[in-house]
Amino acid sequence: MHSLVPASFAAFALGVAMTALPAVAETAGAANTAGGTGWILVSVGGAAARPGGRIVFSADGTVFGTTGCNHFNGTAVSAPGTVVFKPPLATTMMLCPEPMDAQETRVLEALDGTVAVAYDPAHDQMTLIPGNGASELGFVRFTE
Repeated sequence: MHSLVPASFAAFALGVAMTALPAVAETAGAANTAGGTGWILVSVGGAAARPGGRIVFSADGTVFGTTGCNHFNGTAVSAPGTVVFKPPLATTMMLCPEPMDAQETRVLEALDGTVAVAYDPAHDQMTLIPGNGASELGFVRFTE
């Protein structure tokens, strides 16, 4: 369900997103080298995600994770409010049963190219909003 947001709030939210991603990526990456911090996939296109999806951004630009079935890794470059996933992401090629196969397809489509990032510090949640029209991905932080 979408709601209309006043322009002033949208501008504020965009400003937060533009400053949040580098800090989010740096925090996740720095903590990852000392024990593992990243993000658990909780939603795909606004619907609850199947269990097992994760993503970690490292300070050196490496990104890795799992769709819930197959693992992926590659390179991502962050700029204010965006992450650019450098194609192609390398993935393992296990056969995924439905509905995990559909989730995997949607996740990998979303991680192709440039995505906007919205970060909610009150709930420590991140949303990746693909510029290619793919499904939005929602995440919450995890620490191992």
